[in-house]
Amino acid sequence: GFVPGLFGTSHGALQFMAYEDLKMRYNTYRNRVSDTKLNTVEYIMMAAVSKIFAVSATYPYQVVRARLQDQHNTYSGVFDVIHRTWR
Repeated sequence: GFVPGLFGTSHGALQFMAYEDLKMRYNTYRNRVSDTKLNTVEYIMMAAVSKIFAVSATYPYQVVRARLQDQHNTYSGVFDVIHRTWR
């Protein structure tokens, strides 16, 4: 479970990347300078959408990591966990 645990750091990176990209695209759509500050509602919407994206991309790895760390089941590796979970 240690190696898959290292992938957990990607969650924050994906969220930050998505937030910055959404903010830039939104400001371009509104014909504003790309680094214009968002108002409260815009900020909440960009943060929520970027969080949903990051969770959707990284949650499946969380399941694999948790199952690898489970002491009550034995798996032969990551692919075995994925296969048995999918089944």
